[in-house]
Amino acid sequence: MTHDLLSEVISSRTRLKVADLISTRPRSLGELAVATGISIQGVLKHLKRLEELGLVEEKSVRSPSFTVRKIYGAKGIRVGDFSAGNLTLVKLSEKPSRTEKPDGNLDLDYLAEEAILRRRRIRDQTRRLGRMIDDLVDDESRIKVALEAMDLNDTERLIIQVLFTEESLEEGKRVLLEHFGLQDGKKSIEKALDKARKGKDRKGIKSRQFMPSHHGE
Repeated sequence: MTHDLLSEVISSRTRLKVADLISTRPRSLGELAVATGISIQGVLKHLKRLEELGLVEEKSVRSPSFTVRKIYGAKGIRVGDFSAGNLTLVKLSEKPSRTEKPDGNLDLDYLAEEAILRRRRIRDQTRRLGRMIDDLVDDESRIKVALEAMDLNDTERLIIQVLFTEESLEEGKRVLLEHFGLQDGKKSIEKALDKARKGKDRKGIKSRQFMPSHHGE
């Protein structure tokens, strides 16, 4: 259920932003429209879908101090959006029970400042994580290109692909034996490794450059 809920929320960046905004505090339609850059009708469409998912609570405002008559807040589950760039990072959490009593020594000013600072730090870390993932994808692409260019037969290439993508050489060997049913496993693995380590690709680049450090001899 949680997976389906998350899939529905993140299927639209705007819907995700709306869910995050109302999870922080109640918002008016006008504020949500400005924050998301869409029309009020567009906001209402996303609020309706979030309501169908059980995530929105509509409240009437009965106060002469406000001109707004309706506000929207989180119901049941809060959605925290800490995404940055093309990396989506979302946290679903249960909304605190209203029966919980706050600590009498609570410093609200300090707690609010800490919450803002933590959110800012998380977004900074998300950006760093995104760059790390980009570097990882680039490394994996280089490995794939290098393996495709090496003078290996299909069996040897599959063996090397498995060995190079597991956490350790031993784990790669285990996967080949248990899940691929590699015949004459140890001999075939050593032969493929030796060929990959000593061989050169079609451009003359030594294959050792693409050997992860934890796969060393």
